[in-house]
This record gives sequence, C-alpha cells and structure tokens, in this order.
Amino acid sequence: MQTYTFQKAVPVWEPGKDIELNYHLVFRTMVKKSENTKICLSASNMYQMFIGGSLIAEGPARAGHNYYRVDEIDISKYLTEDKNIVTIYVASYYVKNFYLPRHPGFFCAEVIENGKVIAATGDNGFVAMHHDARIQKIDRYSFQRTFSEAYRLDESFRAFETDLDFAFTPVALVPTEEKKFITRHVPYACYDALEAKAIVGKGSFTYRPTLASPRMDRWIFLDGPIKDEGFSREAAEVFVIDEMDKCEYKLTSEEATPFESTEIKGGDFSIFDYGAEKTGFIELSFTCEEETQIIISFDEILIDGDVIVRRFDATNGILLYAKPGSYRFIANEPSSMRYIKIANKSEGLLKIQRVGFREFAFDYHDEGLGSQNEALNRIYEAAVETFRQNTLDIYMDCPSRERAGWLCDSFFTSKVEHALTGKSLVERNFLENFIMAEGFHDIPEDMIAMCYPSDFPVLEFIPNWAMFYVIELGEYFDRTGDREMVDYAKDKVTALYNYFCRLKNADGLLENLENWVFVEWSKANDFIQNVNYPSNMLYTLALRTMGRLYDEKYTQEADAMMETIRKQSYFNGFFHDHAVRGEDGTLVVPEADVTETCQYYAFFTETATPETYPELWNTLLTEFGPDRMEKGLWKEIYPSNAFIGNYLRLYLLDRHGKKDALLSNIEGYFDYMAKTTGTLWELTAPQASCNHGFASLVAVWLRKWAK
Repeated sequence: MQTYTFQKAVPVWEPGKDIELNYHLVFRTMVKKSENTKICLSASNMYQMFIGGSLIAEGPARAGHNYYRVDEIDISKYLTEDKNIVTIYVASYYVKNFYLPRHPGFFCAEVIENGKVIAATGDNGFVAMHHDARIQKIDRYSFQRTFSEAYRLDESFRAFETDLDFAFTPVALVPTEEKKFITRHVPYACYDALEAKAIVGKGSFTYRPTLASPRMDRWIFLDGPIKDEGFSREAAEVFVIDEMDKCEYKLTSEEATPFESTEIKGGDFSIFDYGAEKTGFIELSFTCEEETQIIISFDEILIDGDVIVRRFDATNGILLYAKPGSYRFIANEPSSMRYIKIANKSEGLLKIQRVGFREFAFDYHDEGLGSQNEALNRIYEAAVETFRQNTLDIYMDCPSRERAGWLCDSFFTSKVEHALTGKSLVERNFLENFIMAEGFHDIPEDMIAMCYPSDFPVLEFIPNWAMFYVIELGEYFDRTGDREMVDYAKDKVTALYNYFCRLKNADGLLENLENWVFVEWSKANDFIQNVNYPSNMLYTLALRTMGRLYDEKYTQEADAMMETIRKQSYFNGFFHDHAVRGEDGTLVVPEADVTETCQYYAFFTETATPETYPELWNTLLTEFGPDRMEKGLWKEIYPSNAFIGNYLRLYLLDRHGKKDALLSNIEGYFDYMAKTTGTLWELTAPQASCNHGFASLVAVWLRKWAK
C-alpha cells in the first residue's frame, strides 16, 4: 500500500451535508491550454469528470474502509481552448451497500501545470454548486447498490460544463477531516462511444396513476435490520420502480430497422438494440416540444420481444422530467444492457437524435481467437467482453445489479487478467483492499468479508469465500512472486485459521459452519449441515496454500483432513455431500444426498485424483457434462449449475489436458449465451445476471486449446 500526499489540496464538502443520503455536488475550475497538465483527484463516493462537456473519467478506484485512492489523469490533450471548463460531478451516497463503502462525502483535487499547482480544493480555483437536476429523494437501484437516477431538465442543464459565463449560486465549502490517501495503481477505464444499432420494437402504453400492489421487494426499506438505508415512499419525491410499473405496455411491432433518428409520439415507446450487452453510461440526444416525462427502462435480454422491468432484481430504469428544449443527456451511474426502451409520457412529440452509450470497461482489445470453429470464436469474444465489463478497479461479480467485489468470483477472474495482460494489477488492489481493513463490520472478528469494499445492510458472510481468499492469495503469489503482499496478508490469514479451528469436531473436520454456507447455486446448497464435505475439501486446499506460503504444519493438518473426508464421504462410487448427526449424536452420511458438484470439489481440491479414483474420473469425463440430463444419465446425481460446478468441471478438464472434452463442453454450455447477449452468465438460464465476471475464465481455456 503506497500512500499519496497532495501538494496543496485538502478534502472539502458543503457543511452539514457529508452524511446526508444521496447528496450531489458539481465542482468546476478553469484551465488554460497546456501541453503538460494533469489533475489529481479523489472523492467519496464517486466522481464523473467532463472537460468542455465531454466525459473524460469516472472514479476513483475503490479502497478499503477509511482509505481513498487518488487518480492522476493527464488532461493536456483535452485542453483545446484558451479557457477550458473542467467539471466534476461528485456523488455522496452515504448508504450501506455491496458496491461502495459508506464514507462521508468529500472531494479533493488539484490541477498541476508543469509541476506547479494552479488550482486546488481548499485553496483556490475550484467552485461548486448543488447538483439539483438529479433528484435526491428516490428509491434504491437495488438492494446491493445505491440509488436510482431521475433528473429534472431545463435548458440550463449541463450549462455549468460549457458556459464560461453561467450564473449560479455557489455552495460554501469547508475542509473535512483528514483522509488517508493511497495510489490508484490500476489502469484507467476505456470510454469508447457506442451507438444503438437498430430499433427492434415499437408500441404504446397505458399509464395508471396508482398501483394496486406497490412493489415491496427488499430494496424498499421500511423497517427491520435495514431500516433507514433509503427513502420510504412517504419521504421520496419519486420511485423510479413505481413509475415503470405503472406503465402497461403493448408491443405492436417487432420489426428490426437500422437506427439513425426517430420520433416517439405521446403514449408510445421504442426499443433500441446495441447489438450485444454493454456496460457504461446511457447517452441520449433528444428534443421535446412540451414538458415531457421520459421513462427509460433497459435489460440484458428481451422477453416476448419486450424489456420486462420485473425480470431483474433491480430498478433498471431512469426518469427524465424535461421542459421543452433540446438536450444531451448522460447518466451519472454505469448500467448494463443490450436493450433500452424509451417511452414518451406526454402529449407532444419526442424527437430522438441519438441513442448512445459511453463504455465503462477495462481498456483491453484483441484480434479475437481465430479458430475455425465460429461458435468458439463467438464464445471467446463474449468471454473477453465479460472480463472487460467486470474488471475495473476491482473484480466485480456483475456490472449491473451489484458491481461488487466478491471472493470466489475473483479466483476465476484473476486468471483472465493475467492471461490477457500479463499482469495482475487489478488483483493486487482487490486483495489489498481486504487486508487494509482494520475489521469488517458486523461479522466475527477473525472472518474475512465475502465481498469488499462494502457495507452490508444485513449481517452476513460466507465462510467458504474466506477460504477462497487464501487460495487466490497463493495463486497470486505464483503469478507475481509478490512476497510483500503475502506477508501483508499473514495476520488476516492467521486470524481466519484461528476462527476455523474453533469449528472443528472430534474427527478434525469443520462442523456447523456459520452463517451463509455456500457451495453452489444448485441442490448442493441443500446439503450444507452438519458436516459439509465440499466445504471441508475446500478448506484442505486453503490449508495447503497456507503451508506453501507460511508454515508446513498447515499442510500436515490438511493431509489428515483429506484422509478423513475420503473415509467418511466416498462410497457406492461417489463422494457424498454431507453427514448429519443422528439422535444418538453419531454422524450419518445420507446415501441419497449426492451431487455432481461435490465430485468436482473432490478433484479440484485433490482430495481425489484421476489416479486414486480412476472409475469416478472416467464416469465424470465420459458420462457427465452439458447434455447429461438430456441423455437421462445418472438421474440420481443432482446436476451442477454454472456457478460454480460447471466451471470446476471445465477447470479440471483443462488441468488434465482433456482438450476435446473441454472444447465440446464449452460450446455446449456457452454458445447460447454468446448468441443471446454477447456475454457469459451467472446461471445456465437468464434468471439472474447475464454478465458475470467469473465466467470470463472461458477465454483463458480457449486461448490455450482452441487457437
């Protein structure tokens, strides 16, 4: 962890507003044309920077609690005028979520020309106003993220970015408490401009002013342990989810036509297609002839030709309340979508000149796989896109509903970063964030958070994911030789070991693991207590990793556990998932509780190997896979899902050089996904995220075996 010191700038904010929910300020400074000018900046929670009205950057890179990373951006090439307006929108959400730590709001920045500070917060050169175009009192985007977006637009919208003489009321700015600043360390994002490729649907809608059954899902915070982590319906000015639900849509055309510009009459809507799922900031250019409410909704897929807002566990929409005029709108928050629906809730005509998108993804492009198999080329491209959209300052599970840094997911994604770039810079930040935390809120003292940086509105952790942290740390060391990081993590790892020691039974196995014990999104997660063998297998791998990194004694403990697991769990040709306590206190292994995923855990952790269990290995290799259920094979063995059983299967095929089976399985599992969204999914069906970071590991296997 490398500290950072500003030359002059100090963190500032509007007095009394730093812990207010969903509060937004917009800062600006004037900078002359120059060949050697950079801006150094940090904020809580997020900033979005424009120069001359053009988007330049979003940040900062995330860090653990009470630390803040600093971005240093060379802006020389954007300074094309004698006077250039640099504008920074800063969002202070101050709400518990999986995506960003709940830190008080602040902004700290300085502009440096030829080594000299020419503007600095808390010194001179920066002014700010309240970003009142963005509505503050609104619903959450999701349980896992912060707030939805809705805006009041008039002809002064964005004038702060472009008009040197724009008249505004500045807010008072005062220094906040001192902050611990550290370097960014990771690359900056790609912000390519994209365009909608086609209009793929049109129709009309009926708007119902009231809802008979308002949506009461978990992100509507009213009471219980998550009280006060949002605005109630009574306190909010608008709920985006309600406005979308009040519309009853009727699709009248599914004819696909190329998009250049279009008109949408009052009470009508159009659906636009970007061609594949993308992540970034929605951009619209439009003109409205009278006051208009524009209801924007979006999703990764279409259902019966339409965007269905209730498919996804999030408020996939933005509201625009626009006075008559012409506008160029860009969203503050990144979203993920292939399809975007624009509905005109007014009597007048809505003229759409542009439906665009500003990408927010890892700055990586390659020439493709170049295979003779077009399906594999398609899947490879989808895997790379999945990596790009889920890898920025940390590894994310998905770029939509959560944008959260989950362990286990990161174990898979980390291999992709190194394979594509030859470096592990994002992984370093990802692992470092967990270590810098002095403690994780509301979970056992020695446990490691399941995803981070974050603040959970519920008391939850996954002990299995803490094991994956140790396993990934070992692989990170193998990739980079970064002994400093390994030593930095030692106290956290040792504390975790002490935690698990307290859960060992008389047989030396972990029993009654606490909280959310997670094996997989399948039947495997129904067999987690009392002694869950996949969890114990995973722990032996974590122990062997600790043995390699720190002390051989951990390896000896792992060997003893593995032998016990084999004796208890393996019989009738398969490893069984768990053992339960009988009435007399003895452990009983249910014969029927056997999952495909448990077998993969056994081989992944080397509790079993092809040499020690050849018959089981051959059965898995030849009779399991993407078409096993269709063929009616081994119906008594509960099947795996994508996360993580199918990936463990592919991981094992790669490890043991089973090229033909690996490529055939990849095509069987993923070509449908690649065709549908151009990304790879969390599950085998589009019931959840259709763009999940761990899934990008397919790119590594294809580069190795299919070129």
